[in-house]
Amino acid sequence: MRKILLALVIVGLVVGVGFAQDKVTIRLAGYSGDTPLMQDVLARFVADKIPGVEVVWEPITEDFLAFVLRTLSAGTAPDVFYVDLGWAKTVAETGLVEPLDDYMANSAVLNKGDLIPALENAFTFDGKIYAISKDFNSLVIFYNKDMFDEMGVAYPSDDDTWATLLGKIAQVNNPGKWYGACINADAARFLPFAFAAGMPFLKDDGTGPFDLASAKLAADWFTSFNRLGISATSAEIGAGWPGAAFISEQAATCIEGGWLIPPIRNENPTLNFGTTFLPSPWENGPRSNYLFTVGYGMPTSPASGRPDLAFKVIEILTSPEVQNYILESGHAIPSRAALLNSAYFQQKDDFAQATKKVFEATALPGTVPFTFGEIGQGVYMGAVGEALTLIMQGEETVEEAMNEAVAKLSK
Repeated sequence: MRKILLALVIVGLVVGVGFAQDKVTIRLAGYSGDTPLMQDVLARFVADKIPGVEVVWEPITEDFLAFVLRTLSAGTAPDVFYVDLGWAKTVAETGLVEPLDDYMANSAVLNKGDLIPALENAFTFDGKIYAISKDFNSLVIFYNKDMFDEMGVAYPSDDDTWATLLGKIAQVNNPGKWYGACINADAARFLPFAFAAGMPFLKDDGTGPFDLASAKLAADWFTSFNRLGISATSAEIGAGWPGAAFISEQAATCIEGGWLIPPIRNENPTLNFGTTFLPSPWENGPRSNYLFTVGYGMPTSPASGRPDLAFKVIEILTSPEVQNYILESGHAIPSRAALLNSAYFQQKDDFAQATKKVFEATALPGTVPFTFGEIGQGVYMGAVGEALTLIMQGEETVEEAMNEAVAKLSK
C-alpha cells in the first residue's frame, strides 16, 4: 500500500513539474514612456486572463526602430512589439514580421472591419496587415484660457487662419511672465502646415519639395513666431519639450497631440485650457494634419514558440474594454470604430473635450499618415528640421535654408 501511495506522490510531483514547465512567457516591448500606463493595463486586464501565460512588459529606451530590426535579425525579438507607422513598411519588408490576416480571420473578437479603415489600411502592405493599431493621435493647438483672459485676447478658434493666430499669439505674449507660444524647429509640427499650403510630399520627379513656394511660405510663417520673439523653443525656456513649457505655464500655446493630456492631468490638473484645430493658411482655406498611430506586431518566429498566445495578448490589448480605459485616461483615441461614439466624448470637462478635439482633427480632410516610405523618416525630417533651425536662429534666410534642404534630401 505504501508503494502505491509513494508512486502516486511521485506521479503527482512529475505532473506538477510538467505544469510549471508549461507556463509561457509572452514578452511585450514598447516605448519606455508608456511604462506606467502599460503596467496598469496589464495588471487590470491581462494578468491571469490567459491560462498558463505570463505577460512581461519590456520598456525600450534605445532607438526603437534600431531595437526592432536588431532583435528581429537576431531571432530575439519580443513576442509582441510596438510598430510605429513611420517605419512600419521598413520592418514589414524584412520578411521577419508576421502577417496577421489569418489570425484575424479566425478570431472571435478582433476582425477586419472592427478597426477604423484608415488605421487598418495604414499597416497594410501588399494586401497583408502587419500590425493592429492600438490607438491614434493628431495635432491640435493647446491654449491657456487664463493667460488669454488676462491679456484680453480672444481664444484661438477653429476659424483661425495663419495670420489671425499669429496676431493672437503676439497679443498674448507677456514678456517676463510667459511666451505666446513654445515652438521648436520640429518637422513633425511644421509639415502639416506645408501640406495645407499645397506642398506635396515629393515632387513628381521624386525630388524634395522644400524649394517650392508653398514650402517656403509655410516655413516663413512657422518660424516667424520665434523670429519675432513671441515664441521660444523649449530649450530656451528651460523645459524638456513644448508640452512641458505649456504645463508649467511658461507658454500660452503649443502644438501637440492627445499625449499632452495625461501630463496636464498629473502635473497641473487645475490648468484652465482649451484646444482648437490647426489654422488654415487663409480664410476658408485647406487644412492638413498628421495621423499618428502605433500598432502591435509579432515576429514570424516568436521566442516563446507560441504565436497563437501572442495574438491572444494583442486581442486583449485592443479590446473595447482596454481601449475605452485608455481613452478615459486621455492617453489616446481608440482604434476600434465602435468606440468613436463613446459617452466619454460627451463630457464637458477640459480633458474630455481636448480628447474629442484631437479625434475630430483626425477626421478633417487633408489628414495624412505619419509615414515616409522608401525615403526614411530620419532623412526627410532631418533635412526639414535643420532648415527650420537655421531660419529660427537667423543664420540663413528661408530661401537659403529650404533650398539646402532639397539638396540634403537628394544626397
